[in-house]
Amino acid sequence: QPQINLASGDIVGAEALIRWNHPELGMVPPGRFIPIAEDCGLIVQMGDWVLLEACRQAAAWRDAGLGEMVMAVNISSVQFKNRNLENSVIQALVDSGLAPACLELELTESILIQSDGEYVLKSIQRLKSLGVQLSIDDFGTGYSSLSYLKRFAVDKLKIDQSFVRDMASDPNDAAIVQAII
Repeated sequence: QPQINLASGDIVGAEALIRWNHPELGMVPPGRFIPIAEDCGLIVQMGDWVLLEACRQAAAWRDAGLGEMVMAVNISSVQFKNRNLENSVIQALVDSGLAPACLELELTESILIQSDGEYVLKSIQRLKSLGVQLSIDDFGTGYSSLSYLKRFAVDKLKIDQSFVRDMASDPNDAAIVQAII
């Protein structure tokens, strides 16, 4: 999914979104198969594959002359708790040849408020030290603590679509989005 600069209309990045085209069921939405993958323990391998393929695609676009673009990849809370995320990120960057600054890891607010807060903080600090960018996905649907934003030094907030979708027609949504920005 492209990320577009609204002022210039230029594509400045992309977000890797996994989809499953089942031979009998057709397109299965991620909301249906991601929780199952998390429950049965396949999400870590799936997440590692998505991370590597997304980095390879961004590097291929760069090599094709499209320039350096940021590739955003969602990280599930199960994947984060696996405690091997840093190694997976390093491996994907090395294998693809993508610069760390061209990778953005999208975390949900729930990851930031895990019970093992010290581990989360240190892990995020290590990821940031690699040079990757971090964003909070679906911002505004969880705890939305500004102290977490300060503590974890995220690069980007992705305001949840439930606020953005109707902001042109709902003054409350517009006020929330404007306040967040």
